[in-house]
Amino acid sequence: MIALKFGVADLARTRFVISPFDHLMAGSARLGVHQGSGSRSERWWRDVRRHVPHRAVRFLEVVNASPIGVPDFMVADLDAVRRQLTDELDALLSVPQQAVEEGVAGFGSGPDVPTALARLREDGSRGLREVSDGAWALFRACLAPDWPDIRRALEADIAARARTAARSGIGEMLDSLHPNAVWRDEGVLECTLGDLEGSFDLGGRGLELRPNYFVQRSIGLLAGPDRQSLLLHPIATSITAPAAAPTTGPAARTPAADGLAAVLGPARARVLRAVAGSDCSTTELARRLGVTPPSASAHAAALRTAGLIATRREGRQVRHTLTEVGHDLLLDNPPPLPPA
Repeated sequence: MIALKFGVADLARTRFVISPFDHLMAGSARLGVHQGSGSRSERWWRDVRRHVPHRAVRFLEVVNASPIGVPDFMVADLDAVRRQLTDELDALLSVPQQAVEEGVAGFGSGPDVPTALARLREDGSRGLREVSDGAWALFRACLAPDWPDIRRALEADIAARARTAARSGIGEMLDSLHPNAVWRDEGVLECTLGDLEGSFDLGGRGLELRPNYFVQRSIGLLAGPDRQSLLLHPIATSITAPAAAPTTGPAARTPAADGLAAVLGPARARVLRAVAGSDCSTTELARRLGVTPPSASAHAAALRTAGLIATRREGRQVRHTLTEVGHDLLLDNPPPLPPA
């Protein structure tokens, strides 16, 4: 069991991240290596494998080189909450040779190193370029058509967990991620990952929570002193990738319930939409909502904990702005139309 130790700053800086590169790796992992029989990744791979371009071979070899996963340098460490694949691939291409060698060393030495990883270590930047080009080709040919629906499922999961955090606290939300992740009242998240043992202080950097549509039966953890710690976890079993909603015709004009209020509650849905109007201070936010500043501050803190807004200090004031996840959540949940 690995114990992740949270301080107050870590709780405030814990956030959700949507990563297309994570999904590309999880979806294309070979059956029996990272996923079990009947998984979403197996079904997806069965549907798309005939479309896999030859350029993707190098990427697939690295992803499936070892049953224990991929080297740490394959997991992007970026500031953006909602990642673009191009940004993640740029980060991969910027990995220094020393980091590649250190990452490969974690898989053994001499003949014990998987062939694909040994080649990557020897080829240097050229090898990373081939892996990056292969990932991009695979995404465009196989994952891109499904990505909008998968992203909606991820955002629905994040919104549901944000409501848990807003109502019951971030500890309750962390405890609900997976049976192998258990929150303790002393501020520790205990993660069961096979036979691994140890403890790790997050050091004020917080934790990236990366929901993954293809990962269903386990969690993954990457923690280190020189990078952002992250936890890969499944989305809730009740959430599936929905079909796109109609944008024209009678169905698009039918008044509907407020989906944002359903997951955040009506008060915090109003707060999120108020912040979307423009960046604002807590006092300005309270004025827009017609509530007291302490009430506005409490709502903003809950949305910030959920990763939907960000707060920065300007002099003696703080100002609130939408994060990319918050922006996308609003795009997918517009205000309901008034009755005709």
